[in-house]
Amino acid sequence: MSIESNFAELFSESVTLYPPASVDVYGKRSFSASGSTASAHYVSETLMRQDPDGRDVVEVGKFYLYGQVTVDTDYRIVLDDGSEPPILSVDFPHDQNGWHHTVVRVGRG
Repeated sequence: MSIESNFAELFSESVTLYPPASVDVYGKRSFSASGSTASAHYVSETLMRQDPDGRDVVEVGKFYLYGQVTVDTDYRIVLDDGSEPPILSVDFPHDQNGWHHTVVRVGRG
C-alpha cells in the first residue's frame, strides 16, 4: 500500500532517477537515456556514514520519495538544479499495510 494521497502536497520537489545500463571493463557505469521523475521532499542533515563499498562518507541529506519508487545505489539521481549527488543508501519503510514510501540518502556531489 502506498502513502496516503493527503500527504502528496508535502512532496513539492522532484528528482529524476536513471537506472544503470552497463558497466565497462574499468567499472565505469553508463545510465539509461530515459529516467523516471518522482515527487520528493528533501531533508538536509549532515551525518558520517559508510557508502556501499564500506568507505566513510558524509551524508548531506535524504530525499523522501512519494510512494513506491524503484531505485538502488547503482542509480543516478538528478535534482531540479541539475546536480547529481551520489546515492549512499536506499530504504523502503513499511507499515502494517506494506511498503509506504522510499528514502534515498545522498552524499556530496
